[in-house]
Amino acid sequence: MIHTIKNLLTKPHIAIVWTVVILGLCSIPRQEMPDGMGSDKLHHFGAFGVLGALWYWAKPNPWWVIISGSLYGLFIEVWQYVMPIGRTFDLYDALADAIGVIVAVPVAHWIWKYPQPYEV
Repeated sequence: MIHTIKNLLTKPHIAIVWTVVILGLCSIPRQEMPDGMGSDKLHHFGAFGVLGALWYWAKPNPWWVIISGSLYGLFIEVWQYVMPIGRTFDLYDALADAIGVIVAVPVAHWIWKYPQPYEV
């Protein structure tokens, strides 16, 4: 079972889908955003943390994942600024995105390499 999951995660399909999901979520017009969803920065951190882990497992090159994930976060902020969806460019969102990716890479590496499943 664990081997099957690892085999699935080493392919880029899930990472690509998650990348598109982030773009879709960040393209929701401001007036359609639900209220009371908690900290926006934590959402960015979490979403890009998952993005960083998925891309690290699919392409285990930490520098590639950190640089491309951070640039993608910056792209998302520019996208929100130029699209007529009532969203703005927020450098702190881009920073939360980058921190999420930076934190996720060593965590993903540790999850992948060190914990051994218990034998039953």
